[in-house]
Amino acid sequence: MKNEFKTGIFFTAIAQYSTVIVQLIINMILSRLLTPEEIGMVTIVQVIIFFFQLLAGSAIGPAIIQNKNLNEKDYGIIFNYSVIFGIFLVLAFGFGGGIILSTIYSNPIYIPLCWAMTPIIMMSSMVQVPNGILGKEKRFKEISIRLLLSGILGAIFGITAAFLHAGVYAMVLVYVVTDLTSFLLTFKIVKIDYTRSLNFKPVREILPFVKHQTGFSVINYFYRNLDNLLVGKFLGTALLGNYSKSYQLLSFPITIFLNVINPVMQPILAEHEKNVVLIRDTYLKVCRLLAIVAIPVSIFFSLNAGPIIYLLFGKQWSMAILPLSILSLSICPQMLSQSMSAIWQSRNLTKIQSVSGFISLGIISLCIFIGILGGNLTSVSIAVSGAYFLNFIVSGSLLMRRALDSNFFQLFKVIIKPLFLGIILSVIVILTNPYISFSNLFITLLLRGIIWLIIVALFLVVTGELKKIKEMVKK
Repeated sequence: MKNEFKTGIFFTAIAQYSTVIVQLIINMILSRLLTPEEIGMVTIVQVIIFFFQLLAGSAIGPAIIQNKNLNEKDYGIIFNYSVIFGIFLVLAFGFGGGIILSTIYSNPIYIPLCWAMTPIIMMSSMVQVPNGILGKEKRFKEISIRLLLSGILGAIFGITAAFLHAGVYAMVLVYVVTDLTSFLLTFKIVKIDYTRSLNFKPVREILPFVKHQTGFSVINYFYRNLDNLLVGKFLGTALLGNYSKSYQLLSFPITIFLNVINPVMQPILAEHEKNVVLIRDTYLKVCRLLAIVAIPVSIFFSLNAGPIIYLLFGKQWSMAILPLSILSLSICPQMLSQSMSAIWQSRNLTKIQSVSGFISLGIISLCIFIGILGGNLTSVSIAVSGAYFLNFIVSGSLLMRRALDSNFFQLFKVIIKPLFLGIILSVIVILTNPYISFSNLFITLLLRGIIWLIIVALFLVVTGELKKIKEMVKK
C-alpha cells in the first residue's frame, strides 16, 4: 500500500502542478483580454455544465473502483447505458439550458453558449467507465499524462482564440478542447469490451453506490455553486466575474493538494474497507499535512490579495481584491472538508455521506442567502467564508463518529499547531507588509513570500513538525 500511495502521489502531483500552472497562465492572459462581464457569463454556463456532468455519471468511476464483482463484459454494458444517458442529457441541456438561462439573466447569448458547450456533457458521460477502470487498475501515470496534455492543448486553442477576438467563446474553446483531448487519450489507453447488450444486472450491481454518491455530489454542487448563481442574478454578471475570479484564484492551492491526494486515496484505501484503524490513521496524517500547508497559504493570500490580483490579472479586477482577502481564510476548512469524500467512499458509506451533504447544503445555503441580502460582494464573501468553517466542524464530527469510530476532537488535535502557526504568521505579516511595498508588484510579492517561507520553515523546525512530516513521507 505504501509504494502504491507514493507512486500515485508522485505522478498525480506532477500532472496537477503542471495543470495548475497552465490554468494560471490561461487566466492571466484571458483576464486581460476579456471583461469581467464576459467571464461572468461563461461562469454561469459553466456552473450549469457542472451539474449535467454530475448527472452524466460522475459516481460511476468510484463505483467501479469500489465494486469487486464486475468483469470486462459488465464494463461494456455499463458503458452502453452511459452513452444513452449522455445523449439524453445533451439534448436536455442544449434545448432547455440556453432558454432557461436567457430568461433568468435576460440575455440571449446563453442559447448559443450552451449549445457550444454540449460536447463537454457527452464526452464526460462516455469517459466515466474508462475513468473507473484506470482508477481501479491504479494507472496513475496514464491518468496524469492525460490530464497534463489535455490542459496544455486546451490552453493553446483558448488563448489563440482570445487573441483572434473570439470573446466569450475563447473560454468555451478552452473547456471543449481540454475535454476532447482527454476523451481521445482515454479511449487510446483503455480498451472497452464493447457489446450490444443492455442487461441491467451490472448497472444494478453499482446502483446503490452510484445513487448515494450522485445524491451527495448534487448536494455538494448546489452549495458550492449557489453563490455564483445568486450573485449573477441579483448583483450582475460583472460582479460575478470579479467574485468568480477571486474564488478561482483561492481554488488553485485547494486543487493542487486535493486533486493529488483524493484520486489516490480512494482506490488504495478501498482495498482496506473494513480496517477502520488504518483508514483513520491515514486520514488524520493527511489532514495534518493539509493543515500545515493550507493555513499559511490562506494567511499569505488574505494579506496580499491586492498585489496578487493586480500582478496576475491587471487593474480592471480591483473589485476582486476584498473578496479574495476574505474567502482565502476558508482555504483550510474547504480543503479538509473536501478530503472527507474519499474516506466516505473508501468505507463504502455513501448513504451516510448523502446525509452529511444535506446538512452541509442547509448550512451553506442559509449563509449564502444572508450574504446576498447584504447586497454586495463583501457580505457574500464573509457569509461564504463563515459557512465553510461551520460546515467543516459539522461534517468533520459526523465523519469521525460514523465512519472512523472516533470524535471531532481527534481531528481538531492535528490542526492545533498549524492554527498556532497561522496566528504567528498573521501578526508578523501585518507588521512587515507596510515596509515591503514597491512599485514592482513581483518584487513586493517575492520579498513578502521569502519572509513568509522563512517563518513557516522556522516554525516547522522548532516545533518538530518538519521531522514528523519527513517520517510520514518515508512511511
